[in-house]
Amino acid sequence: MNTGKAGYSHVSSVKPRGSWIGGLMGCLFIGWMMATGAYGEHLDVSDGSTDTSSDCHGAFLGKQVPGETLIRMFAAHARWLADHQDPKGVQADLCGADLAGVDFREENLSGVNFQGANLTRAVFTTAKLVHVNFQKANLTEASFYSVDMRGANVSGARARLADFRKADLTQANFTGADLREANLAESRFRLGVLRGADLEEAYLVRADFEMANLAEASLIRADGREANFQRALLAHVKLLDADLNRSNLQEADLRSADLSGVDLGLANLNEAVLTQANLREANLDRAVLFQANLEGANCAGASFQNADLLEANLANSHLLRATLDEAYLAKANVQGANLEGADVSWANLAEADLSRSNLEFAVMFRTNLHEAKLDGATLYGADLRGANLEHASFRGTRLQGVAIRYAHGLVQEQLNEACVDARTRLPEGMTFPLPCQQ
Repeated sequence: MNTGKAGYSHVSSVKPRGSWIGGLMGCLFIGWMMATGAYGEHLDVSDGSTDTSSDCHGAFLGKQVPGETLIRMFAAHARWLADHQDPKGVQADLCGADLAGVDFREENLSGVNFQGANLTRAVFTTAKLVHVNFQKANLTEASFYSVDMRGANVSGARARLADFRKADLTQANFTGADLREANLAESRFRLGVLRGADLEEAYLVRADFEMANLAEASLIRADGREANFQRALLAHVKLLDADLNRSNLQEADLRSADLSGVDLGLANLNEAVLTQANLREANLDRAVLFQANLEGANCAGASFQNADLLEANLANSHLLRATLDEAYLAKANVQGANLEGADVSWANLAEADLSRSNLEFAVMFRTNLHEAKLDGATLYGADLRGANLEHASFRGTRLQGVAIRYAHGLVQEQLNEACVDARTRLPEGMTFPLPCQQ
């Protein structure tokens, strides 16, 4: 025990393991839990969705809580956890209380109401906090290391610099929470809600956000290396300059997300939805985007070197000066895309659909366009040296000013369907087709 300001005693912030408080609580918890069964069978808490100012009427609103009072409250709370019908059992209500720096480590505080409480630098290490209400609480720099916070309500809370490492946050609600610079490494956030939350510069390495809702959240400069976002909702999220190297975003919904400057190197984006997303200057080197949907995405200056885009949808995407060298784009839909000045050297575009695309000044050195569809595409000034054009379709393709002399696999029948001019450099033995109809 130590003495807090205004003469109140707080539970010690350096409470030793096995203290008499912990012993008392342990006996109470074990006795009643054994007598009545699992906690989940008895807990009945509200969703905590109301505003703190109108809903908080706790006896300790804005006040510190004496240590002895906390002990009595938690003893009664333990009885309530075990049996809601116990006349001596009372759910702990610490709404709006000043509990800054209090040590709650290893305690079972499931169902406690901490709504709007001041828990700055409080310690909850390895505590059980199932369905606890932290709505709009101040959790700045608090420690939640390895806690069980399944189903907790942390909406609107301030948790900047808080430590949630290895915490179980399954189905927890962090809507609108401030988690800037928080540490969520290896935490489990499966099916959690972080809609509109601020995770700027948060540390999310190897965190699990599978099927979580992060729509409209801010993850600017967040470190999410090797994090799992499989099937997560990330629509309209801000991921500017975030590090998602080797992360799993399979089937994630990133529509209209801002991923400018993000590092997605070696990331798994299989079947991810990136329609209208901003990937300007993003790094997707060696990423896997099988059947990913990037329709209308802004990928200007992005790097897809060695990326796997098999059957990906890049229709109407903006790939101005993008790097796609050695990328695998077989059977990809690139209709209407802008690839002006893009580097597609050594890329595999076999059976890809590039109809109506803009390939002006694109570098297509040694590009594989076997059976590709380039109908209506514009290739003015493109570099096709060593490109494989075997069985490619050139109906109405604009080859004005293109040196196709050194491309491979082009035959007169293909050329006859294209649009050329006097500046087009033809392979030896070929003749200029009739002028195209305007």
